[in-house]
Amino acid sequence: MEEIYFKEEARPLLFSGVAKMERAVASTMGPNGKTVIISNQYGDPEITKDGVKVAREIHFKNAIENIGAKIVKEVAELQVDLAGDGTTTAIVLANAFIQNLKDFDSNEINKAFDEIIPKVLEQLKLNSRKLEHKDIKYLASISANNDTHIGDIIQQAYNHASIIKVEESNDNEDSLELIDGMSLPVSYFSKHFINTNKKAECNFEDPYVLLIDGKLENLKSFETPIKQIAENNESLLIITEGISENLLRLLESNVLSGSLKLCVIKSPGFSQYRKDLLSDISDFTGADLINNFTKQYSLTSFGKLKSLKVTKSNSILVKHPDVDIKEYINDLTELSKLKELSKQDKELIEQRVTNLTGKISIIKVGGVSEIEMKERKDRYDDAVLATACALEEGIVQGGGLALYHANQIVAKLIKDLKHKSVELAILVSLNEPSNIINVPVLTDMFKENIIDPLKVTRCALENAVSVAKTILSTYTVVLNERQWT
Repeated sequence: MEEIYFKEEARPLLFSGVAKMERAVASTMGPNGKTVIISNQYGDPEITKDGVKVAREIHFKNAIENIGAKIVKEVAELQVDLAGDGTTTAIVLANAFIQNLKDFDSNEINKAFDEIIPKVLEQLKLNSRKLEHKDIKYLASISANNDTHIGDIIQQAYNHASIIKVEESNDNEDSLELIDGMSLPVSYFSKHFINTNKKAECNFEDPYVLLIDGKLENLKSFETPIKQIAENNESLLIITEGISENLLRLLESNVLSGSLKLCVIKSPGFSQYRKDLLSDISDFTGADLINNFTKQYSLTSFGKLKSLKVTKSNSILVKHPDVDIKEYINDLTELSKLKELSKQDKELIEQRVTNLTGKISIIKVGGVSEIEMKERKDRYDDAVLATACALEEGIVQGGGLALYHANQIVAKLIKDLKHKSVELAILVSLNEPSNIINVPVLTDMFKENIIDPLKVTRCALENAVSVAKTILSTYTVVLNERQWT
């Protein structure tokens, strides 16, 4: 049995749910944002300044308000998926659009969005700059709630390596460790291998490695060692070119039931270069490269890593201290010097050596208590992700002023703006982040070293528009009996 709510009843409650959600999340916004305490039914309360974490914990008794909040949560989740930071900005923009445009026709709204947003995005890009290496500390500090200590640590981490990993520490103080590691541009075969939901990552300590040359159809040749790994509550990484559908479903089932800690990733590269990279991974992990499935294997054929981190875009392998690759690297270096090799072949070998000799900066986050440590780790995670985004697409002025200045330029490009109420409402909404942060609009944020990643701002705007369109075009809500009784 369903209960149907129409425009007059449904829309005010949807908008109310969005507004309440935004008010809680917006309190964390900007370098002077405040923390939020989240109660935990089964443990200690959690203190955070992470917008998406706050959003995830908000639920309303009223079913329609809750639907509004859930739809806005999609902004936060999309923002995490695409940029890793800027969730609060995305939610603030979404709410501003919804509240300022709720009295207009949805067709007018969509037409105005399609006219204005591309122009704003273009201005953001035109006003952006490349992030200079020396300025990493400023961007990281802002993302970490204006914590200059965190900014300095992240700057030091990038001074030594281009790959940064954040871990918890048992000490009171933060520390930085430089270790051997490689990054592969491959991800997991299935989202069911994720064991760190907030970041959509799979993280393992001391995992075994099974390295397959070709497609993996079944595990008959590896039943004994995999059973040992499962019984000892250890973890396993499988690297393979492909995997049969039936085997993938079986492995997903084992992971979801908790009987096996496992992640399967695709082997990198193509053709002969794939075989070369598999040879590199074999030496890096100490794993045999297996292409014969007619015999039984033991754990001696498996390799080892110190740690593993698999994200939606890449995999970071940290070398186990017992594995020595110096001789292998020396052989590759000598091979690259052969005169008969083409320039392209030499460059490929040099890339392989660079990958094998790569370094990873490990930031170990401490704290007097576990609550403090976890809150600080959240801020480190956000700052590292923000830095990666800035290195990828560049930076814009912070404090919400990038959107403010972009919209000032766009306003001049629209004819008869005073008579176009929908367009004017959209442009006013774009100022909401700068209104909350309350920075003087004439401030040169680049000179003040108050900067944001372009990618974070761009994705926040795009995601906010997407969700605002959805809610503003909704006129009817249907609740099932379980929701309204």
